[in-house]
Amino acid sequence: MASNTTTLYINDTSIKLMVTRGKRITKLADVPLDTSLSNVTTEEKEAELVARIKNLFKSNKINDRKVILGLSGLHCLTRPISLPELPRAMLDEAITREAQRVLPVPLEQLYISWQTASASEGKIQAFMVAIPRQIADTLIRILNKAGFKPYLMDIKPLALARLAREENAMIVDVQSKEFDIIIMVNKIPQPIRTVSFPEESLSLADKIMIIKDELKRTIEFYNSNNPENLIQPNAPLLVSGELADEPELYESLAQGLGYQVSPLTSPLKCLKQLDPSHHLVNVGLALKEMAREAGPLLPNFNTLPSPYLPKPISLNRIMAIPAAIVAVSLIALLGTTIQDAAASIESANFQLSSNNFLIQKKQDQKKELTQEIAAAEQQLASYEATKVNFIAALNTINTNGDNINDDIEAVVDNQIDEFEINSISHSGDQLSVDGWAESEEEVMEFVRKLDATGRFSEITISSLSRGTESEESEESEEEEGEDGGEEYADDIMLYSLSIQLGETTW
Repeated sequence: MASNTTTLYINDTSIKLMVTRGKRITKLADVPLDTSLSNVTTEEKEAELVARIKNLFKSNKINDRKVILGLSGLHCLTRPISLPELPRAMLDEAITREAQRVLPVPLEQLYISWQTASASEGKIQAFMVAIPRQIADTLIRILNKAGFKPYLMDIKPLALARLAREENAMIVDVQSKEFDIIIMVNKIPQPIRTVSFPEESLSLADKIMIIKDELKRTIEFYNSNNPENLIQPNAPLLVSGELADEPELYESLAQGLGYQVSPLTSPLKCLKQLDPSHHLVNVGLALKEMAREAGPLLPNFNTLPSPYLPKPISLNRIMAIPAAIVAVSLIALLGTTIQDAAASIESANFQLSSNNFLIQKKQDQKKELTQEIAAAEQQLASYEATKVNFIAALNTINTNGDNINDDIEAVVDNQIDEFEINSISHSGDQLSVDGWAESEEEVMEFVRKLDATGRFSEITISSLSRGTESEESEESEEEEGEDGGEEYADDIMLYSLSIQLGETTW
């Protein structure tokens, strides 16, 4: 007859209990908590939690004293690690050194558990779990006071990963205060993250936005560090917890990231009136003893701290201690040194790639700016040349205008009495003046005055004739009809001068 297996999962919000007989779930129960384990710091709070655990077992008529214990991954740390192939006796020291190097918390505050997953090509692949001593000690002490003795222990992310049927999968579990992200590649959880929500009162839709960002960031972090073994687009995304009851929301999460999504399910049989979907951590804990029903997850070791495990005395182990100490001081130190160097090189290569990318981006930007500056300078040079031409043309116009004004002023200023100028025409280097005077003497006098200015190189009287009243009346009839001009006198001298401008004028 199959025996019962009792699993107990305790987090900051509830205690969840499950009993299985063989491969069938027979009982499910839970009770809420109003305080987190990290806040159980007094005997009164411990006594309250002890009473709740006792009442939970009593009300469900469960007499088992031995339990498989599970706790949240919120304050726990996990790492897949790679070491040089070493004898078993040297691995403890080597992994302790590696834990001291990679974990952000002092080892004195943690219980470290580990298991080798594979060994090939001179390397050992192992998986490590670190649990805060304060939480583990408090929880086990409370269970002992309640009359129960845990013989196996696991953390929630590993329990959930044990339900996945694929070697490569992503798991997202959402609870009221926190959510878990597990990325499993080749049967081994790579990044495991347990993240608290900023507010417990957030709606599930708001939580989805936070989960999507964290999941995307976790995938990008893994892919950037494992370019040879990227997470493929066809990798399944499995959801559980509050999200499993909302198909539309988890479908939107998958569509935003491009993965196929489905709920995480239990492989165990269950009575119709029982719903194991909110006790999947308990199911994963029970599968620690059911290798055939469990998924392909490789790490499956007891994370119960060593002070709470039976400690059989082994003569071989005692004899191996001196040899192990010597060997660890030589080989393990060498191995960890090599590992440190390899990790440093890998980190430096990653940083170098990032720097090269930034440098190339800056160089491309510099090239674009240089081209824009060259084009602007070319356009500016064109504008400068145009400006010079415009200035030269304007200076020429101003100079010519000044010369024309000076020429006309020289003609007008030297006009004498009884002498009229009808028109002045300026054309290039020549000036034409037409008008009348009372006699030829006035015309000659005007010519002499113009010549005396020294401004004109040659003054020629183009025409000089005496006009008569009949002749002038015919010429002036049009003018009288149009603008009322007066007629010339009967005895006047009509003149036309052609004046050659001097070289200094133009």
